[in-house]
Amino acid sequence: MKNSINLRGRIKQSDHIYALKIKTESNGLGVLKTIIVMLLIALQLAFLVVSYLYLALAFQTYLLISVFLSLIACIHVLSTDYHGQAKATWVFFLLISFGFGYIMYFLSGKKIMFAKSKKKINKYINKNDTLKVQEIKIAGDIKNLSNYLYNAGKFVTYNNSKTTYFSSGASFFDDIIEEMKKAKEFIFLEFFIISNGVLLTRILDVLTQKANEGVDVRIIYDDMGSHRTLKRKTKNFILKNGIKLQSFNRLVPIFNIALNLRDHRKIVVIDGKVSYTGGANLADEYINEKRMHGYWKDEGIKIEGKATDNLTIAFLSQWEFLTGNQVDCSKYINKAQENKSQGIVVPFVSGPNYAYSIAQNSYLELISSAKEKLYIMTPYFIPDETILNAIVNKAKAGVDVRLVLPSIADKKFVYIVTRNNAEKIMDSGVKVYTMDNSFVHSKVVVTESMAIVGSINMDLRSFNQQFESAVLTNEKSTVSAVQKDFDFAFKYSKKIEEKDKKRNKVAYRSLAGLFNIISPFM
Repeated sequence: MKNSINLRGRIKQSDHIYALKIKTESNGLGVLKTIIVMLLIALQLAFLVVSYLYLALAFQTYLLISVFLSLIACIHVLSTDYHGQAKATWVFFLLISFGFGYIMYFLSGKKIMFAKSKKKINKYINKNDTLKVQEIKIAGDIKNLSNYLYNAGKFVTYNNSKTTYFSSGASFFDDIIEEMKKAKEFIFLEFFIISNGVLLTRILDVLTQKANEGVDVRIIYDDMGSHRTLKRKTKNFILKNGIKLQSFNRLVPIFNIALNLRDHRKIVVIDGKVSYTGGANLADEYINEKRMHGYWKDEGIKIEGKATDNLTIAFLSQWEFLTGNQVDCSKYINKAQENKSQGIVVPFVSGPNYAYSIAQNSYLELISSAKEKLYIMTPYFIPDETILNAIVNKAKAGVDVRLVLPSIADKKFVYIVTRNNAEKIMDSGVKVYTMDNSFVHSKVVVTESMAIVGSINMDLRSFNQQFESAVLTNEKSTVSAVQKDFDFAFKYSKKIEEKDKKRNKVAYRSLAGLFNIISPFM
């Protein structure tokens, strides 16, 4: 069926509806705040450098001591459980900044900078123990992965919940708004980015009405992700209307490695009966109301039934961590009725507070299980060598491996590394596509039998430094819907051929190699 464009600027393709309205918005105060914070942090870094230079001039032996301490730091890096690329990056940094790099390295250690926060948030992981584990039979490819998620993070597996996949941010939020209108007890929202605009206005219209009706409404937003987009006036409006609001890891003008940890989750929970997660943030570009980088391709997933409890617990754990106020989770779970399901549903979250890299290991286990097909859609493709090797091995084993990337970059230097990494594995048989005139923000991995849909990018930040959310399922209708979404993407994408490779150019390869050095922090 060919696409048709009507006068209102909407492209229709079967169940896909994408808005292409162009809208711009500025937030001068947010930009000014960013500049001030960055300047203050730069001044603190400059102070460290100047202090070092002064010491180097005043004490010649300091240089020798610095070299010795830098070597000790390098040895320590190599003895840690960091992944190979992070180790290489730290060693490179320590060698080129031997005068002060070791100070930053030891200050960045979790035992020093993150100890208090990690100890505090670890108390809340055990809240998952309040969930009743179902005695269900798990068979097929999903068994190992569902077992891993329970053993690593206490994420319960359900066979009595239904999932629905959304192939666009617009349809995702339309459904969320309709479900919020039905709320009787509570509505929880957790997003990396919340931005003033048409979408937030629609959401707040419902939330303020529900708060006035006595519904418990709570919102968590990431301060780094939202500090330029969520106006102070809007925050005051939210609080004045009886909605509880909390920011995660406030952006302050103090040099602190812990600022690198961000809440990248997208979670909505309604009455403990319905929940959502996905890639789309609460901002106009995610529904194509505002056009930033061509058409914005995103996704989301809805859960109806008892599996919602996993995301309810995750939200309340984060809320308790941020507020310091104890929450009785028993009041918010076991609300849903059993729902007919064609398979297994496991909502889960990840973050640096867990002992394992749950996001990365989940992707790795899913990739390893593929027997016929392995499709990946991601805006950023900067995994470590473990994931890369697993993908390459699948392609060499004859699995149909395909990767869908944006054709328009939101961050050019990140896109250079993404494209370079993708082109490097094409020789193994991996097919790489770039979606026409689009920024692909979807984070989906699907095989012939199961899928993971959520907020997890295929990069080292999502794997190691950010709090993420996702759903694992082998429900046939959802897996089929995800595969159809990929078919749609293939149809409107360009397949990269050997002659199209940007890495054929020496300059591009060199630039990608340079950026790749700092890729663990992208």
